[in-house]
Amino acid sequence: MVTNNSTALVSGFRTGTGWTIDVTLCNLSASLAEKDFDPYTNGGINLLSNWTKTSQVLLTYTGVSLAASTPISIVRRTPIVRVQELVYGSRLNTANYEGELNSLHKMMFDRSIQPPVLLSPSLIDYLTYVRATWVANVLQAPTARAVVAAIDSAIASAAAPTSLAVSTSLTVGTTGAFTGALSTASTFSVGSTSQFAGAVNITTGNLIVGAGNLSVTGTGTFSGAVGTGNLTVTGTLGTSGLATLNTLASGNTAVTGTLSTSALATLHSATVTNTTTLNGSTNTLTTAPNQLTAVGTEMVNASWVRKSIRPYIRAFAAGSQTVANNTVATTLFATETHDTDSNFASGIFTVPAGAGGLYLVDAFLEFTLGCTNITLRFNINGVTYRNTAPAASAANDHFRAETCRKIYLAAADTLIIEAYQTNTGSALRTIAAASMVDINRLGNI
Repeated sequence: MVTNNSTALVSGFRTGTGWTIDVTLCNLSASLAEKDFDPYTNGGINLLSNWTKTSQVLLTYTGVSLAASTPISIVRRTPIVRVQELVYGSRLNTANYEGELNSLHKMMFDRSIQPPVLLSPSLIDYLTYVRATWVANVLQAPTARAVVAAIDSAIASAAAPTSLAVSTSLTVGTTGAFTGALSTASTFSVGSTSQFAGAVNITTGNLIVGAGNLSVTGTGTFSGAVGTGNLTVTGTLGTSGLATLNTLASGNTAVTGTLSTSALATLHSATVTNTTTLNGSTNTLTTAPNQLTAVGTEMVNASWVRKSIRPYIRAFAAGSQTVANNTVATTLFATETHDTDSNFASGIFTVPAGAGGLYLVDAFLEFTLGCTNITLRFNINGVTYRNTAPAASAANDHFRAETCRKIYLAAADTLIIEAYQTNTGSALRTIAAASMVDINRLGNI
C-alpha cells in the first residue's frame, strides 16, 4: 500500500464482465463499504453499482458485458464528509484532527489526478469504422485511438466501386479494383493493374493494356477497335471467365506477357512470346478433335495430334479362307489386333468422318500351297486396281505376295483387299494365317 495520502490513475483494457482490476496505486481507504473511487469505461463514467470493492487493492466489475478491449480507468474520489463537526466550547481530539487533515489532503491529491477526458456520454465505436455513420455524426468526437482504428479499417477493407460507366476515354494509371462492370463507349487504357469482377463492355472504343494488367472474372464483350483491330498486351491478360472475344476474328492478338484462358473461345490470330496457359478443352479447335480442320494460326492440342494419325488398322487372316482358281475374292482378314476407330469390318475399311487424307496400305498374302500366279488388288469404292502380278519361276512354287502403296482416301470411301490366284491343278488355295494388312493414316494433304 501507499503509505501517504497520494494517489494515481489506474488504467487498462478489459472485455466482458466479472473481471477484476488492481487499484493499489489509487491508495483507497481500507473500508470495503466506502466506495471512494470513480470508474470510467471507454471514457464515460460508469455506475458505482456495477463495482464491488473486493479489497483495498482490488475492484470487481459485475455490470453489463463490455466490448473487446474496452479502455478502463479508475481514479480515487475521497468522500467530502466531516470527521467531527465543531461547536462552541467543544474539544478536538488528536485522532479526529488527524483524520480531518488526512481527508483534506486526500481530496487535494484527488483533484490533481484528472479522469479521462469525457468527450460525450458514449463514444463512436472505434472497433468498427462505418463511414456513413461517422459522416452523419456531428456530436460525438472519437479518441485518437478510434481515429487510428478507423484509418486502419478503411485501408484494410476499402470498398470497391461497383461499376464504371463513362462516355469518354478512361485511363487507369494506378491500381483499380471494381466489383461490378465496366462500360465505356470510348478508349479504355490500363496503365497499371485493373480488376473487374463483373462484365467488361467496350462498345465502340479501344482496349489498350499497356504496362499494367487487366483481370476480368466476368464476361468481356468488345465490339470496338479491339474486335476489328489488334489487342496488344505487354503485361498479363488473365481471363478466368472471359467467355468470348468473338470480334477478334479479323484481328490479331499479341501477348508478350502471360495469356491465361480457361474459357476463351476464339483468338483468331495470337502471337504469344511468353507463357500461354490454356485450361479449357475447346480453346484451340472449334471442331471435334477427330475432325481435323485446324487452319491458319489455330493452335492444335494433344488430342488433335493424337487423332491426326488415326485411324490405324492391323488385321490377320483367319487361316481358313480359300480362294478358287482364276477367281478374285475379298480377303477378310478377320482377326483384328488394332482398329482405333472401329472402321474395319468383314474385310472392308470405311474412312471415318474428318479422317480423309493420305494412307499407307501394306498387305501381305500367303497361301499354304504353291501357285503359278498370285495378285493382290485394291478395291476402292467398287473399282478394282491391280497392284501385284508376279510370275512364278517354276510350276506351283509361288506362295506369297506383298504390296505397299500410298493412296488418297476421302471420308466415307471404302477399301477392300482382294486376292487372285492360279495353279496348275486349277484347285482351291487356302490363305495362311500369317497373311495380314496394315492401314496407316499419314495425315492431311
